[in-house]
Amino acid sequence: MVDPSPRPVHRAGNRAGPLSASGTGHFLAESRDLTQSLDLLVPERTTPALIMSLLLHFILLTTLGIIWSSEPSGTGDEADRPVGIAIVHQLPDRQRYVDARDLKVQEKKSTQSQQQSQSSSASAAAPPADLSPPIDLAGILNAMESTPSPVSGTGLAGETELGDDAFGSGDDKKSDSQGDQATTMVFGVSGSGSRFVYVFDRSDSMNGHNGRPLRVAKAELIRSLKTLSEQQRFQIIFYNDKAKPFQLSGAPLQLVAGEPSMITMAQRYVESIAAFGGTEHDVALKLALRMSPDVIFFLTDARIPRLSGTELAEIRRRAQQSGTTIHAIEFGPEPGAPQDSFLRDLAAQNQGEYKYIDVRNLGVQSTTREATP
Repeated sequence: MVDPSPRPVHRAGNRAGPLSASGTGHFLAESRDLTQSLDLLVPERTTPALIMSLLLHFILLTTLGIIWSSEPSGTGDEADRPVGIAIVHQLPDRQRYVDARDLKVQEKKSTQSQQQSQSSSASAAAPPADLSPPIDLAGILNAMESTPSPVSGTGLAGETELGDDAFGSGDDKKSDSQGDQATTMVFGVSGSGSRFVYVFDRSDSMNGHNGRPLRVAKAELIRSLKTLSEQQRFQIIFYNDKAKPFQLSGAPLQLVAGEPSMITMAQRYVESIAAFGGTEHDVALKLALRMSPDVIFFLTDARIPRLSGTELAEIRRRAQQSGTTIHAIEFGPEPGAPQDSFLRDLAAQNQGEYKYIDVRNLGVQSTTREATP
């Protein structure tokens, strides 16, 4: 064991003068001893450093191994996924890929949600077994526009017989009406009863002659409404290729009482009407007949399209069921009424009056001509 304590070193340069032979020998001997001491000390001092170096290298290699094992396999862009079918949606600016399996799951969830919603709606909307529901005239109108007339029926759109529990008959209409009889007129054509429906054309042809046909028709309708009292009931249907009844916000579509406040609201409705579109007479007339009125005032300037013989016969059958009289007023650009007008037949088949009006004189003077039967 070598003593690690340092030995004193004598520096020969501290003494002046040349070194003696004995002094030189002594100095060399001490130098050798010092060198041997340093050689023995070096291995003891480098052993901890070597151990530390090995430890650091081990930690470094272990860390690199962990990092390497955690890297995903594959291309490095995305994790590997099972092979499946992708559906491509071509969008304006890109393509969108959807996994077919995910799409099937979404469709299944959507179908289940719709079924649950429909079931809940049906349960909530189901009335009590002993309740007779009111007439949904708005729904009837949509059904009439989209459903052809069947050979027979049970109260749905286009039926050939109306059940008493569905829409009532002319006799039922008379019994539940509390109104008094009254007489009102449209362009000199008078009608008597307690329930009135005005069916007026609002197609684009009513804009002719600087808009006078529609403007004068609306003014005449308002004058007729103002002759009614709260004892009478009325409804207004303007139509082109679709029917547009007078309906209060949040209220069902029905005949309304002729009280002053209702007449005022009806007047505002009439004044707001504009003319546009084509013409479809049949739907508007059948909707009016659903209300079982005493009188229908029907006004149009459209000779085309004509009501066919089958349509006229169906209207006549329904009018007879409800006890309704139909008056027809025709606007035209000639001085005299045409002999082949379907409106003449419509009025004659339903105990009504036919009136022809020359639109060239509308607003200038009262020139109405009653056609000969």
